[in-house]
Amino acid sequence: MRSLLNIGALLSFKHKGSITLLGAICIGALVGYVSHSMRLRYNLGAGDFNWALKTAHALIYSYDPYAFTPSSLLVAYPLPVALFGLPLLWLPNTLAATIFFGCSSGLLAYGIMKNEQPWRLLIFLTFPYWFALCYAQWSPLIAAAWFIPVLAPLLVLIKPHIALPVAINRITPTGVVLAGLALLTSFAIMPDWLWRWLATTREFESKYILLTLPFGPFLLLAVLRWRNEEARLLLSMAVLPFRGLYDLVALYLIPRSARQMVVLVSLSWLPMFLHGTIPETQLITLCSFLPALGILFIPSINRDALSKSYGKSTERLQT
Repeated sequence: MRSLLNIGALLSFKHKGSITLLGAICIGALVGYVSHSMRLRYNLGAGDFNWALKTAHALIYSYDPYAFTPSSLLVAYPLPVALFGLPLLWLPNTLAATIFFGCSSGLLAYGIMKNEQPWRLLIFLTFPYWFALCYAQWSPLIAAAWFIPVLAPLLVLIKPHIALPVAINRITPTGVVLAGLALLTSFAIMPDWLWRWLATTREFESKYILLTLPFGPFLLLAVLRWRNEEARLLLSMAVLPFRGLYDLVALYLIPRSARQMVVLVSLSWLPMFLHGTIPETQLITLCSFLPALGILFIPSINRDALSKSYGKSTERLQT
């Protein structure tokens, strides 16, 4: 009988894994469809993924990917970004960006569902996520690395200022080795790419939440919860620069309950409706970072302990 129960549990586990994978594929496909429709309707092109395609194209045809005049809207990516562009280079740019963003979203959905916290799927309803969808940004893939840590070090090579907050909490030997191989390969292809890329970043328009007065410095209170990985995520995102709301998808990994997630998702849309009333960084601080900070100081409920306590109370009532 015990062996039959073990077989049943194994089959149930396999079935559950199949459902998780199927659900992630469906979400990725749906996001891809919406993304492609929006790209065609509003002529959005390949968005930010265009840099991956351009860099890969430059390497194949042996020309300098950094031979341009940088500006606030034209800042190149590190050379390893070509790894993501190469497999999709044969497709039209718009379709390539659609596939990239759909796969990124599918990986994020898979990580969430595998973690058995389906309420976290509300991350797909945040304003930063939809902003990222419009511009085929990397932030959903970086958020997916929270659940699939092997991706984290590699993404630091692509978007260091956005991926580092996730990576410091998700370092794995395999991920470090893969990132190391990618880095060595990039230097073998173009030994001076790092200095060439850094030269283009001088025009980068960045925002620093921690320096946003008067509320930004309050985020230093996250140090009091430093042992909590969500606190490290929040503080590092406040310290490091970012460019726009589309970079902040990982911030919505901080909630620890469905109720907290609903609150944070709802507040994420306020900067869009209040745009122009006060400076953008103040809006982001008030509507996103400070509520996330508050979540860190809400006592977490140990559900196992709560269920045991409930069981003991029931036994006492029965006796």
